[in-house]
Amino acid sequence: MASFAHVINPVTEDEKKNLFIAQAVTFNSCIRAREYFGRPNDVSLYTINERANNSFVPAEFTQLPPLTRNLTHVLQGEKFKFPFITDIMQTLYDNSTAEYLIYTALDITMMPFFYTVVEKYINEGHDAIVINRRRLYNKFLHETDLDLMYAESGKSHSGYDTFVFKRELWPKFIKKDICIGAPPFGNDLFYNMFTFAEKPVLMLDKHLTFHLGMELNNGWANQRIIKYNYDLFYELVGELEPHLDAAKLPWSWEPFLMRHFIWLMNPTLHYPTNFKADKRRGFKRTKRIDDSGYHPDLRNRFLEVLIKFFFVD
Repeated sequence: MASFAHVINPVTEDEKKNLFIAQAVTFNSCIRAREYFGRPNDVSLYTINERANNSFVPAEFTQLPPLTRNLTHVLQGEKFKFPFITDIMQTLYDNSTAEYLIYTALDITMMPFFYTVVEKYINEGHDAIVINRRRLYNKFLHETDLDLMYAESGKSHSGYDTFVFKRELWPKFIKKDICIGAPPFGNDLFYNMFTFAEKPVLMLDKHLTFHLGMELNNGWANQRIIKYNYDLFYELVGELEPHLDAAKLPWSWEPFLMRHFIWLMNPTLHYPTNFKADKRRGFKRTKRIDDSGYHPDLRNRFLEVLIKFFFVD
């Protein structure tokens, strides 16, 4: 049985009103998911920010020691006080004992069966899991009924904002002062997880989390912050690349042209790093067992096309 330490980084209403509203939904969804899991002692919920006291945080969450740094400490004159993901996860690591650490963005809502399903994948041998969220229409920004949100299938998103990994992996990660709230945050955790985990997995089609609002890019950060994050990210992947096994990467099981096209076009992946790792293994294709059990004939293929492009929004 797995145990989880799950942290989010909340804001005050004065800092960002729309996020303050969204995080209330996040709080409630985490509490519900822990209740659904059935073993509340195995799911520890945490918050962390720069304040010692956050009266708006529900009692079910433990407030970690306040952060002592933010982006303004390294970028002089910057107004955005974005925290560093390394500080958040290190504090969680130092103040928890759970077998698995979880970070989610503060506006990412859990489905009630989140921890239950994650544990099942852990039982299958996955020691690191990255989960892509679903996006719900903007009308849900003012909705408080979680059941109505659960019922929505939503639309997919390309970014990474939910990370689950085994505690023992954290000391192995190569850490940089990349801040949350600006690209390419999330990609740093992704590449560390897919480098050091034994059996990492990226979940693109699982309805385990969702976000209120359809935007694909929030546009909060300015170009100076984005450049700062990318410079550190390029340093990171340069140090990780010699240790990266391309066989672990998503889409490594696709034929050569297909997988390289996907790696090149996916904005959350660093193509030069993937290419070098693939070259090191002689551009071999990862063996993968087809477990879908679905091999449609010509008529069903035609119906699949109709459903995809005409019948379903």
